[in-house]
Amino acid sequence: MREVRLEVGRAGSISGPADCCSAHGKRAVRRVDFALQSRTPPEGSRLLNANLLGVASRLADRAARVQVTQIVGWPLCRRCARRRNGLIVLAAVLFWGGLAAVGATLLVHLVTGAQGGALGAAGVAGLVAVPVSLVSFVLGSMPRITRARTSEDGSAVVVTEPHPGFTAAVQDRAVG
Repeated sequence: MREVRLEVGRAGSISGPADCCSAHGKRAVRRVDFALQSRTPPEGSRLLNANLLGVASRLADRAARVQVTQIVGWPLCRRCARRRNGLIVLAAVLFWGGLAAVGATLLVHLVTGAQGGALGAAGVAGLVAVPVSLVSFVLGSMPRITRARTSEDGSAVVVTEPHPGFTAAVQDRAVG
């Protein structure tokens, strides 16, 4: 698996590392700002600290170890920008549409007392659409689109399986 490591600056941020997309190597049509956080493995015994205070303590310890890197002006090609927009719009439609379907189903049932297959199907479809929207939201997230993540210590942004054009552009910028 190929990876490119981009060193994080003093302010905990990286400015647009190249002029081309990391996934496709195509010219950037849009630049986006976002934040990446490092993945820190959980520590301690979950069995011994299964009470509320133990869980809170583990969460606080983990939050203290998480490193957040601000990304400024990351390049997205037309394909990546379109994919991101489409998936985020789909997530919003599924989530809000699902909530509206559940609410409308309950409202119709309470006001009219109606029951039936179509009304029940609309309610179930709404209940299914809300969690399914999470899949679309995750697939449209910036770490997925850019293939980037923060290293565990927060000192670098790691791009997994970058396009060779992106790798060359990053290396040229580092040298120049």
